[in-house]
Amino acid sequence: MKKTVAFTALGGALIYVATTIIPASAAIKCQGRSQWNSAANGWISTPYCEDNLVAAVARANGMKVSNRAVRQNPSIKAEACRFAGSDIRIRDICAGHLPEDSGGRRF
Repeated sequence: MKKTVAFTALGGALIYVATTIIPASAAIKCQGRSQWNSAANGWISTPYCEDNLVAAVARANGMKVSNRAVRQNPSIKAEACRFAGSDIRIRDICAGHLPEDSGGRRF
């Protein structure tokens, strides 16, 4: 019984140390729509950073929205795209969310 308690306490301590000592470089680094990929030693386009860019452009145009809200809720992302999707920086990311992409008026 004492050995089980000792091993459980030791295991818990190891898990605590492993989860709290995370290097600062573990954070996702975005530059525009690109994320730093240390394995490829370069920048790659990712949905995470694209959503952050949509949120940033929408905020710059006056919409109150967070990066997390855009990433986690497709409806909020669509709303942000309708709000600021004509901006050239996010036009291709917002393809399909803009009124002109859904077969609106045609002449």
